[in-house]
Amino acid sequence: MKLVALDTSTDFLSLAVTDGERVFTHHERVGQKHAETALPALSRLLEEAGLALSSLDAVVYGQGPGSFTGLRIGCGLAQGLAFSANLPLIGIPTLDAVAAQAGASGTVLVAMDARMGQVYAAVYQDGRCQGTIGLFSPEALPLPEDAFTLAGDAWQVHEALLTGRLAGLPFNRAEVLRPEAAAYLKLASNGHYPKRPAREAEVLYVRDKVALTASEQQARRT
Repeated sequence: MKLVALDTSTDFLSLAVTDGERVFTHHERVGQKHAETALPALSRLLEEAGLALSSLDAVVYGQGPGSFTGLRIGCGLAQGLAFSANLPLIGIPTLDAVAAQAGASGTVLVAMDARMGQVYAAVYQDGRCQGTIGLFSPEALPLPEDAFTLAGDAWQVHEALLTGRLAGLPFNRAEVLRPEAAAYLKLASNGHYPKRPAREAEVLYVRDKVALTASEQQARRT
């Protein structure tokens, strides 16, 4: 399939385009400038690939969880592209992409920093999510009973807490991983994620509350 994929769930902008054989990527830390940088970067990728947006089969995007603002920007961009070229959308959870990037068979625990002292996490078995993606404090993160690979970026942000809980457990730690658009292209091609009309685009927030109050911030500091 000819696809474009985008992820704006972290402070990176990740884009990828495939013509069915070759893959062209753009992965850059942009902070909060996703909206300003995404379309020019995507235009360059399409030109490099020799593709017009209208010639694609679908637009793939990271549904979340992740940055609240980033997810809204990504979903809006995906919808805009899909509407403009009359293309369907394929939404894929961000943790699914990280599990795929870990490249490990067997059990993978994906744990991504969710800020506010929490992590998004899910367990994957041979690439398939077991259950649902949840929001946890590092102390309450459910851990697999058998040997597993730890993937994501939570262990870097919450290293002391996670290392303490993981001491003595049979696990391997992957490099720091954040969702990359090229992984979405591979997942979208396996047929497990449905195509939907642009008007039905969904965002997977997981967390309803996106910020701490001033008193909660003070309590956390003390």
